[in-house]
Amino acid sequence: MLNIRPATPADVPQILTFIRELALYEREPDAVFATEADLLRDGFGPIPRFTCVMADLSSETATETVGFALYFTSYSTWLGHHGIRLEDLYVTPIHRGKGIGKALLAHLARIAVDQGCPRLEWDVLTWNTPAIRVYEAIGATTQTEWRIMRLSGEALTNLAATA
Repeated sequence: MLNIRPATPADVPQILTFIRELALYEREPDAVFATEADLLRDGFGPIPRFTCVMADLSSETATETVGFALYFTSYSTWLGHHGIRLEDLYVTPIHRGKGIGKALLAHLARIAVDQGCPRLEWDVLTWNTPAIRVYEAIGATTQTEWRIMRLSGEALTNLAATA
């Protein structure tokens, strides 16, 4: 039986493991610098910056955490309302194809609808065709006219220095 539940501070080691596994899958194994302390501070501290849900799969003999979804709120000035921005969704390889990822997305969609959010958004790598097929099957559309812009590292520091 699948149970999707809110993450707790005790889940932080598993969340970080999933983040590292996701980075490996996304061909960026050395890109994860987050620590357990970072996740505890930003997910469970006095000012939470993200929310996370865990997917637990139970059998007659055991319960195993097999995936997670980490998200935060965004805001649309055009719609005048907050939305949900999915940062990471991950299901362990052995449990893919069982509907767990779709169940995690459905859980977030329920949260969005309950909060009156007009949208749930996320990014997907262009080569990740298995995920894209799942997303399209549930009715998600690819936004082709918008591109992600990122300012980081030295470029971020240099621009900040001009303020």
